[in-house]
Amino acid sequence: MSEEFFHGYTPVAAGNQNYLERPRINQLLERAVQNPIVSVVAGAGYGKSYAVYSFVRKYNVRTAWIQCSERDNVGERFWENFISAISIINEKTARKLLELGFPATEQQFSQHLKTVRNDAIPNEKYIFVYDDIHLITDKTVLRFMEHLLTSPFPNISFILISRSEPALNLEKRMSKKAIERITEDDLRFSRNEMVSYFSLRHITPAPQTASAIYHETEGWAFAIQLAFLSLRNASEGTLRQGPAEPRFPSGWVYIPQALRTNTFKLIESEMMAGLSSQLRRFLIKLSLIEHFNRDLLREIEKDYSIIKEMEEIGSFIRYDSYLNSYHIHHLLLDYLRERQNELSGEEKKDVWTKAALWCAANNLKMDAIAYYEKIGDYDDIVKTLNTLPLLLHVRMARFIFDILNRAPETIFQGRIETIEMYFRTLSSLGLFEQGHRETLDALQELKARSESTEKHRFLMSAYFTLGFTGLIQSIHTRRYDFIDYFREASIEWRNAGYTAKAPLNGIALSSYVCRVSAPASKKEIEEYIDVIAKIAPYAMEALGGCMSGMYELARGEFAFFRGEHEEAEKQLLSSLKEARKKQQYEIENRALFYLLRIYLYRGNSDELENILKQLETQLGEDLYMNRYFYHDIVSGWYYIQTGREEKIAPWLKSDYEESELNNIAQGLEKLVKAKYYFSEKRYPAALAVIENRGETELILFGDIEMKVLEAVCRYRQSDRAGAFRALGEAYRLAVPAGFFVPFAELGKDMRSLAEAAIRDTAAGDTTAGKEASGLPPEWLDEICRNTAVYAKKLYRQTGQPGKRGSRTLSHREKEVLIGLSQGLTREEIAGAASISPNTVKSVTRSIYNKLGALNHADAVRIATEKGIL
Repeated sequence: MSEEFFHGYTPVAAGNQNYLERPRINQLLERAVQNPIVSVVAGAGYGKSYAVYSFVRKYNVRTAWIQCSERDNVGERFWENFISAISIINEKTARKLLELGFPATEQQFSQHLKTVRNDAIPNEKYIFVYDDIHLITDKTVLRFMEHLLTSPFPNISFILISRSEPALNLEKRMSKKAIERITEDDLRFSRNEMVSYFSLRHITPAPQTASAIYHETEGWAFAIQLAFLSLRNASEGTLRQGPAEPRFPSGWVYIPQALRTNTFKLIESEMMAGLSSQLRRFLIKLSLIEHFNRDLLREIEKDYSIIKEMEEIGSFIRYDSYLNSYHIHHLLLDYLRERQNELSGEEKKDVWTKAALWCAANNLKMDAIAYYEKIGDYDDIVKTLNTLPLLLHVRMARFIFDILNRAPETIFQGRIETIEMYFRTLSSLGLFEQGHRETLDALQELKARSESTEKHRFLMSAYFTLGFTGLIQSIHTRRYDFIDYFREASIEWRNAGYTAKAPLNGIALSSYVCRVSAPASKKEIEEYIDVIAKIAPYAMEALGGCMSGMYELARGEFAFFRGEHEEAEKQLLSSLKEARKKQQYEIENRALFYLLRIYLYRGNSDELENILKQLETQLGEDLYMNRYFYHDIVSGWYYIQTGREEKIAPWLKSDYEESELNNIAQGLEKLVKAKYYFSEKRYPAALAVIENRGETELILFGDIEMKVLEAVCRYRQSDRAGAFRALGEAYRLAVPAGFFVPFAELGKDMRSLAEAAIRDTAAGDTTAGKEASGLPPEWLDEICRNTAVYAKKLYRQTGQPGKRGSRTLSHREKEVLIGLSQGLTREEIAGAASISPNTVKSVTRSIYNKLGALNHADAVRIATEKGIL
């Protein structure tokens, strides 16, 4: 391979080859990589990695090698590993992707694709190798891999190396012809290849010995390697003892089912016995860690001659110049791990310390924390934890929570950062009651401490924890006695002289700001809003602006649901202004969401366009940790409401995929999912989402929105009685608070349902009529009028009856339309516009809807007549 593909690294020098060139396998792989995906699946010891490694070095293309491990089942850890491999090809691209973060949402993934496509060298072939991908079981990481592998990259091939079929759902998304498979049978050594390998290692067995070895190994690469070691040792013994022919040990059978026991014995007798004591000890040390970067190994072993000796072992260990790292065969690692008791405690601590420092310096924070825990260095655990984002996803929170629970009590003594992190993880995991109870216990001990500014900061943090926990739990308790906690926290803040900095001044909202449970009257909701008015100033003062704009947002939300749009708009604009002053991104996002709904209700196109631009701008706020999730949710609601379901983020359409938002914030996500299923006429799926809600999501506002959606779902299923029953429940929840907007926003569907209820009430003694009779006719008439007004305003945004979307074509739609007029195929248009063929398909469908066209030719004709082309 030419030097340019090893820029900044040292290639394996000619003459020092420790792997066999196998032309047959190289030809097989060369044909295979003409396809987007190559699957190399075989059991342990079949030489999968070596075969691919030998090929990519000879194939002379830019290659990224991602070595997977079980730790990669956390999205952030996988992303660090992925970025490390990308940086070998293009450091600039790696930096961009690192800033983007693990693509947990469709928006992030789109940015990922755009970055890779923009930075790729035109007409340059790339190969991405994922080794040991069978170790990946995490659903989020697997979904990213599926999305990545099924996205069109005309000049990239992916090679998946695995011991078993990886848990990837590729068959349903791609043609079988797009995936080339290489199996154990393909990888087995032929007899000639085996003999060539022995010759490469300067061993020439007699024909009958070679036949016996091949018969017993059946071409299994690992067993052939062990046979070589045996022959080499026998040959060396022969040179010492006489000229007799080296003998292959009788009865030595290579049986994969007995792999562990037999190979351990063979490793011990055939490999370890020939190593120096220093190298044996060094290898055992390496079994303590997971990263085998050359720089890290040189930190662990300062005598580089030991590392050089390690490199000469053979195919058990190889140096990967792509990653500047060594790959150690898993069977050898398993053997070495069983000998870790030969190391002293000090030796283990030294290795883990060096590994922790290296991981921390290379942005592998979760691994660094794991190593720090092994050596009991909780000072550095705390320092590393403080570099993590404020809002933790569930898996990372569980990882940290478990570490803190295993930690000695001293880690919490005198450490405000640790206490804050502990309660952050409790909140991220939804363990509010536990957090409240443990904070009360800690409060008494904190008060007893001697006077200091640190003591007051401890108390401030504890009081705020109690206050916010009380606020979240008030939906169940209906008690607001936590206001004093906020007041006390503000007092302690003044004594501590502490100022919070972003992103610590952010607040994670639930699905609705007014967290009141059903049933609730107008007076009860106003009482809750008054509570927000009382506590917000304390948080704003002590936490650098936390909750700025939240009171106005609560008032705006309440006014919106009551249909008081002028008052709602006034409050929401005020909320928006205050939130932006103090970087309260979630409050800003929610204010924009309600303004979007107001302007859609009014049919105000200019204001709608302005709100959508502001939502897009939020994606550039790096400190807004949940920006991609909430952008997808808010825009998804809008796209469904305006009949453009094809633009919704795929994860929201998925039956199995969901965000990593806290449970208290998943109500809106489920509402959008249910509305999407309803728009697709998947009524059972919509009802399943509506019914599958946890206690943390049972907020009055959400209950009403879900109940009205359930009603129209059941009506579409011809379940009139069930529809009227659900509508009646929604009515009884909404009327005490004066809500009607959730009914109106369902437009024609709700009008049809209300008119049916009026008819069935008059029809008499039927099951449906009995259910409908509980709905006042005057209220049903009012709903009909409101839904009619909303449907007319929505029509202004969605165009002709039966035609969806704005009449004006977007820039992307015009771009695709020009391609259609030029007779380009979908794939050619996709390549020219740097988008996927599926996106071209979706955009084309949108063009048809807007123009009222039946096909390509019809669209071009209409566009020409209208002067668009």
